Amino acid sequence: MQDSILVTGVSSGIGLTTAKYLLDRGFHVYGSVRGDAGAGELAEKPGFTALQFDVRDRDAIRAGIQRILADGNRLVGLVNNAGVAITGPVETVSEVEYRRQFEVNVFGLVAVCQEALPLLHATKEAGFEPRIVNIGSVSGYLTSPFTTIYSASKFAVEALTDGLRRELLPFGIDVISVAPGPVKTPIWKKGREQKEAFQNNRYSEMLDKLDPYTEAAEADGVEPEVVAAAIYEALTAKDPQPAVLVMKKGWMAKLLKLTPKRFQDRFFVKRLAENRRY
Repeated sequence: MQDSILVTGVSSGIGLTTAKYLLDRGFHVYGSVRGDAGAGELAEKPGFTALQFDVRDRDAIRAGIQRILADGNRLVGLVNNAGVAITGPVETVSEVEYRRQFEVNVFGLVAVCQEALPLLHATKEAGFEPRIVNIGSVSGYLTSPFTTIYSASKFAVEALTDGLRRELLPFGIDVISVAPGPVKTPIWKKGREQKEAFQNNRYSEMLDKLDPYTEAAEADGVEPEVVAAAIYEALTAKDPQPAVLVMKKGWMAKLLKLTPKRFQDRFFVKRLAENRRY
């Protein structure tokens, strides 16, 4: 029986890097991929098993968990990484998009936790220390303009992490948030392609600023390996911190969170005008 970890959303970015990082350290990794994404380079790696499910598909999640159970591997960790980032003004972002934001980042996370927890309880009963790591974001600490819907979903992830941890501590299952700031992953390119909510309305003048703004944030981001190392630490450390912010100038984000809301308003408007995020 091998110690295994389930990582959702491993086709690219943080999920892909984390899966490789955990494989290199001896874990069997189950990674969720959607049918149109595929496992890519992970498919040929020993110790990796692809699970075909979208976190919005409860039946497919359940089938993936049954695969882990059938393999007989011990599930010692769950990394809820799958997510999307919807950008645009709250006034104009479509209902389809803002509902998708929460269906993936929030309700999908809950569904995976609910289906995986029986295996994690069994791991604890066998004498091991299972963990859940939820991938949050600095956007779950602070809200920038035009990422408001995404930020709302990540604030929800922080609340779910804290509440679930307090519910599961009596059963010996720890729940931890790893919250990256800007990371050098394909999510920025995807964000730059989301321009519909800015077109043909009062926000159209923002279109010329979007690319420089996101490019500057990406250029100042950390490498995904830094986030993967933080996730590994959260899964394996004897006494991990319950919430970890992984970003350059993390001290600034923590300090800014404590300032008056009107100060934060002025800070973000000024940063947006300067094509800077933090």
